[in-house]
Amino acid sequence: MSQVRIVTDSTSDVPPEVAARLHITVLPAYIQIGNRSYRDDPFAAGISREEFYAQLPAMPVVPTTAVPPAHEFARAYRSLIGETDEVIAIVLSTTLSGMYNVAHLGAQEVPELKIHVVDSGQVTMGLGWMAITAAEAAASGKSAQEILALIEDMKSRVRVYAMLDTLEYLRRSGRVSWAQAKAAQILRIKPIMDVVLGKVRSVGQARTRRRAIERLIELTRALGPLERLAILHTCTPEVEEFRERLADLCPPGQMLTVAVTTIIGAHVGPRGLGVATVIAR
Repeated sequence: MSQVRIVTDSTSDVPPEVAARLHITVLPAYIQIGNRSYRDDPFAAGISREEFYAQLPAMPVVPTTAVPPAHEFARAYRSLIGETDEVIAIVLSTTLSGMYNVAHLGAQEVPELKIHVVDSGQVTMGLGWMAITAAEAAASGKSAQEILALIEDMKSRVRVYAMLDTLEYLRRSGRVSWAQAKAAQILRIKPIMDVVLGKVRSVGQARTRRRAIERLIELTRALGPLERLAILHTCTPEVEEFRERLADLCPPGQMLTVAVTTIIGAHVGPRGLGVATVIAR
């Protein structure tokens, strides 16, 4: 039996070196900045994540995002013919994107492979940890059904928390009202959100950035022991200190620091900070 192969989209934020080591196929989404479209791909020519977050506040037109077309998913699947008979594609939450639909449409174009498309219910490394765990299980010889069961078990144990420096970028994308964003700006409120099982919720707010970071640390520690932890940021000055204060929560080697994809960052804005966790059983 050939090894199951894992496909995900670039909003998973799986680091390129990890994807290469585990043979994860990562399909880039797209971001439109002005009249130029960029692939969310660290190996493609274009704008880096650091450049994007530095330039975002001054951009005259709000960047927009788009999923890759179905034929690009189909091409990615076809590239695996001869390497495997079975593929698991784990993608961005259906509540936030049409990624699942195009991944499924692409699968219908490749009858040579048995392709399972999974709605992660997650974003950034919440999705990324599922792809990494699935790829590790595939490398150890697990069957597709065993891997699918593993992902399903993870869903309720994966949580993403994020502190936004401002609501302005959510306002620009139409996800909160002008009045909400203006009130938060006047009061200097830093909102804290979480993502679990496809739902994005407000779980708190603080009047200063320092208090918001402290609250984020409290929320993360309250989850208890962690199997894995990713520190997420949109080019945030406090990221190293934040990482050090949470480093004891998970086993050695199970912690990553990730600059969040521009696809998510366009809605979050710069100076955001967060975590993607897998709660221990």
